[in-house]
Amino acid sequence: MGSDSQPPRSRMVDSAAVLVRERGVHGVGLREIVAHSGGPRGSLQRYFPGGKTQLLGEALDLVAADIAAQSKLLDARTLTEAVDAVIAPWRKSLLDSDFTLGCPIAATIVDASGNDQLREKARTLLSQWHESVRDTLVRFGSSKSVADEQASVLLAALEGALILARAQRSTQPLDAVQRFFTAALTQAAK
Repeated sequence: MGSDSQPPRSRMVDSAAVLVRERGVHGVGLREIVAHSGGPRGSLQRYFPGGKTQLLGEALDLVAADIAAQSKLLDARTLTEAVDAVIAPWRKSLLDSDFTLGCPIAATIVDASGNDQLREKARTLLSQWHESVRDTLVRFGSSKSVADEQASVLLAALEGALILARAQRSTQPLDAVQRFFTAALTQAAK
């Protein structure tokens, strides 16, 4: 995500995003983030007066924006392209990271049960993701209520597939979810 030519603050947000995707919220400390980013430790309070919560919130926003930018969901002309647009950024992330990076939204929900700010941030991002998938399915002919359920099941399957893919060090679980939903959604549209 980042480079040494970035300002230290940006590098810290990038590092937080990577480390949460690898280790979860509780597996990452501020010192680790600073060390990973090569940033000045003494400036953490100046850059992030809200502490770890602020830093991780910004990291979640960064990853969500990055995944959205990689996704071609709005450009999809068919249901097959839409399902691919949902899955493709995660497949790329897994392959590029040698299966070390997962979904930071899921990691935050699991790890930050005691942090209302981070839970709300994760819930909001997950809701936005769900809405974009649902709206795309509506565009291809599903009613809003059916598309709402389809989007929920697709995202739940995708999150499970990400865990399995990391455990198996294989994209096979993602491939299976993609094949299943491509067939199921195409059949439902007929």
